[in-house]
Amino acid sequence: RHPAVTAFLAQENAQKALEAGVTTIRNLNSVDGIDLAMRDLINMGKMIGPRMFVSGLGIRITRSTAPPAPIGIMADGVDAVIHAVRQVIASGTDWVKMYGSTGGFDDVTQAQTFTFEEMKAAVDAAHTLGKKVAIHSYGPGGARDAVRAGADSLEHATGMDDQTIAEMVKRKIYYIPTIDHNQLRGERRHGLPFPAGHETAAARLHSAQF
Repeated sequence: RHPAVTAFLAQENAQKALEAGVTTIRNLNSVDGIDLAMRDLINMGKMIGPRMFVSGLGIRITRSTAPPAPIGIMADGVDAVIHAVRQVIASGTDWVKMYGSTGGFDDVTQAQTFTFEEMKAAVDAAHTLGKKVAIHSYGPGGARDAVRAGADSLEHATGMDDQTIAEMVKRKIYYIPTIDHNQLRGERRHGLPFPAGHETAAARLHSAQF
């Protein structure tokens, strides 16, 4: 499907969100600049929807995955991460999305991906350019290093220890639990091509957020 078609069709959901009382949303990780286009059209008054803050493509490490390939910019090492952050911001984004761990859809392993040094480099590069960083995290390790690195928000973030939570409070880092995200994934598991054992793992992730 052409990105322009996707953006056109997405305006229905944007209007529904506004009618439900949602006046501001973030969209983290989108292909082909669709989120940027929707944000700009809404700001121009040409599309009805809530105010949008967007990240464009998320930043991921290079790793072996089964097809289809994950959506995002692949970066390995501090220099590559800094370049990716600058590339994302140059495209016109409001935020930078970074995948600090595995976890999501068919992968519930919760393994840390980027190192602390890479996360810190991303945060510093983004903050220097006046932008904020959201770090995707499942499991204690990725969350701990994301907080130490100075992320502005932590997405999902299951399995955090008390010390990490206390540090988040101290640094005023936002926690986005995305409870409905994991619940919906569990409810629709039978219609999706998830591997054996995913149902139990998804349920465990959901319960870990309470």
